[in-house]
Amino acid sequence: MHHTRLARSLAVLLLASVFPDSAWAVAPQVVETRTVKLTQTVTLADIPEGCAQLRLWVPVPSDGPWQRVIDAKLVSAPGNARVIEQAEGRGAFVYTEVRNPAPGSASVVFECTVERQGVHFELDGATSANAIQPELFAEALDQNETLMEADAGMRALADKACGDERDVGRQALLLMQYVAASADHYSKDSSKPKCGIGSADNCLMQGGGCCTDLHSLFIALARARGIPARIQFGYRLLDAKAGAPYDPGYRCWIEVFVPGLGWVPNDIVASDGCATPDAHTWASLSSTRVSLWEGRNFQLTPPAAAGAINVMFGGWAELDGKPVDTLPAPDGTPSKLGRSVQFEVLSTTRTPATPALPQ
Repeated sequence: MHHTRLARSLAVLLLASVFPDSAWAVAPQVVETRTVKLTQTVTLADIPEGCAQLRLWVPVPSDGPWQRVIDAKLVSAPGNARVIEQAEGRGAFVYTEVRNPAPGSASVVFECTVERQGVHFELDGATSANAIQPELFAEALDQNETLMEADAGMRALADKACGDERDVGRQALLLMQYVAASADHYSKDSSKPKCGIGSADNCLMQGGGCCTDLHSLFIALARARGIPARIQFGYRLLDAKAGAPYDPGYRCWIEVFVPGLGWVPNDIVASDGCATPDAHTWASLSSTRVSLWEGRNFQLTPPAAAGAINVMFGGWAELDGKPVDTLPAPDGTPSKLGRSVQFEVLSTTRTPATPALPQ
């Protein structure tokens, strides 16, 4: 199931040879390793009577950078459900199609055991000023991607934030600091929108929003400087939530390609919550994360009738070819496509004398 994604990860590791003057001056540290047993349930509610076709895509954990799925089981699902590896190594989804579904609700239940590593990258002085070879990163340098456009305004902001800096790692730090200083997550400022489409422009206009708003802004700014950047979606499973089923919402984080280090992950929302965010010289991601899928504006496998998907949280559903809105209604009514998880922490180990990571 994971061959495409593993091959893609191995190819990324080989990219270090493209930058011969960019040695691993400061290697990434594996700070912690955590193993969790996880059950996720995604439910589509209010299937109308007379519906002729239900199609459902549900993202599930799969192997990837800093993550290993030890075992996995599709417990239950309607129709002839199966796990399908997505194109371009974007992850794995349970897909099912049901003809004449019974009215009411339909659920997909998936169990797995996931080992996740928490990693810490020192970026200040970690690289040389080697140029990025754009032909290797066409997608992660796309300046016209919907909701993350790197237009002239974004280029001006990125240039102002970075100044004359040419080191890729230091530029990434400056842009992370700029986003943290210019925009607040709704958990820090309750006046910011809690749920939106994840737009770089909206983030600037609103002065913040949800995690996808902030990370879309970072991606637009990085691409404006010619630095490859992309987005990952998944869960944040905090220990305090272990044991009972609950709705985890979703969490996203960015990955930026730094010569000599490869793809470097960071959650700007989490790092902004630290005591001295302006003094950061690092990027990190804790082992509380579970990655589900990578990217936005992509066609699901098999293709959805809606075309490229821009906004997706618990998954994607279509009834008679029409998409189910993944966002809550303006009056706050939740989406008909909901998700709950239940997890148990099987083990946690920390590497001695390493920094504590933002959660």
